[in-house]
Amino acid sequence: MASSKKLPASNLGLIKVTTNKKASLPQQLQAFLADVFLSNNLVNPKLVLAFSGGLDSCVLLHLLVQINKTLPFQLSAQHVHHGLSVNAGAWADLCADTCKSLNVPLKITKVQVNNQGIGLEAAAREARYHALFQTDADFILLAHHQDDQAETFLLQLARGAGVKGLAGMAAVSCKLLRPLLDVPRKALLEYAKQHRLTWVEDESNLETKYDRNFIRHEVLPVLTKHYPAIRQTISRSAQHMAEANDLLDEIAALDVQNCLQDKVTNSQVLNFLQLQQLSTPRIHNALRWWLIQNHCNLPSTVQLKQITQQLFYAKTDAAVKIKVSPTHTLQRYRDCAFLLIENNLPPAMNLLWQGEEKMRLPDGSHLVFKQAIGQGFALNRVPNIKLRIKSREGGERFRPDLGRPRRSLKTILQTCEIPPWQRAQLPLIFMDETLVLIPRVMIPNIGTDCLVDVSFKANVDEMGLVACWQQ
Repeated sequence: MASSKKLPASNLGLIKVTTNKKASLPQQLQAFLADVFLSNNLVNPKLVLAFSGGLDSCVLLHLLVQINKTLPFQLSAQHVHHGLSVNAGAWADLCADTCKSLNVPLKITKVQVNNQGIGLEAAAREARYHALFQTDADFILLAHHQDDQAETFLLQLARGAGVKGLAGMAAVSCKLLRPLLDVPRKALLEYAKQHRLTWVEDESNLETKYDRNFIRHEVLPVLTKHYPAIRQTISRSAQHMAEANDLLDEIAALDVQNCLQDKVTNSQVLNFLQLQQLSTPRIHNALRWWLIQNHCNLPSTVQLKQITQQLFYAKTDAAVKIKVSPTHTLQRYRDCAFLLIENNLPPAMNLLWQGEEKMRLPDGSHLVFKQAIGQGFALNRVPNIKLRIKSREGGERFRPDLGRPRRSLKTILQTCEIPPWQRAQLPLIFMDETLVLIPRVMIPNIGTDCLVDVSFKANVDEMGLVACWQQ
């Protein structure tokens, strides 16, 4: 049986699977899947094959049906109908006929390809993966083979990719399985002819205006004349890069852990003074890993330089705000870098507190209340307390100390070192029209204790109400 190596959780569940290349294709596939099932403690798992109807996926479907006789799993197929070719309907019909003949359930999903400046190939790929990941399956099988891996490596090399890009496609990555990565296309063609399989040929595969087709038809044939085993050696190089990438990820995980402002509960706040102690390559490696872990795009070298330049060298009072994904921005405050989800204006609040220990606010955050002797808002001095939780509107004033005039809320929040983006979201607690309580803001090593208007502070022997805001 194939051997496998489990990686830490920080590596997003990547597993390396090796197979005996002298075994037959069915034997290699069965060993691969058995190893994956064992590594994940799965019995009779659900598998969905991404079925285009082309040579590669037709061979993989036929192989899966054969080994399913001895290896238990629930097999189905999904055909993603892009509608980009005049032949797309005929391809879907062939997929339906093939699956029916093999008694494999098939789902045909029609998608719209939205080319938003990323190129038709990339847009179609995004639409395809989005459709596939909607399926209820333990694993999604893709029929990428050794030639595809070589093409991917050369494409990434042409684009100036780093170690992660040159690692190519993983045999196992989260829910995706690519069991044919070590198999050359020539072997798949021989298998298809031997078993008299029928498949479709996508006419667009011949158009060398597409990068991958240019590599396939113009570049690899020339390389193969001089280096007949080039596909196998590129595949081996990709495996070396994958191992190097795993090592870089392990180093990044350790570096980020040391730089987290709150090492227990918050993975989205980095102390960049700690980060700055690292060498430049380790800074870039740590930031790249941290952003990916928090579901951001993989930053380019130029973007990483921009991030470090602004984090480390912008003026102290500069408002650093860097867009790192369609939904996230990186902002600097004091000595920390905050990774924030971009929101529109926070929803308005006007809620009545009726003695709850915990209140959920419209933006999903919570106010937590507790009673404590000598702290917070004096409960006993004001009969029939009616407290209202409201959004900040601007112009609020507050008097936290005796002998001092009321001050603007803006000044108080700045003094308490509450980050600017949280000031607009901060829930304020009023009695009638008077701001009486500013909750403690739960930010690691930043923020303030609960603030109470001096006229309503609990004495040392009085029961008081304390509020904390938890995002």
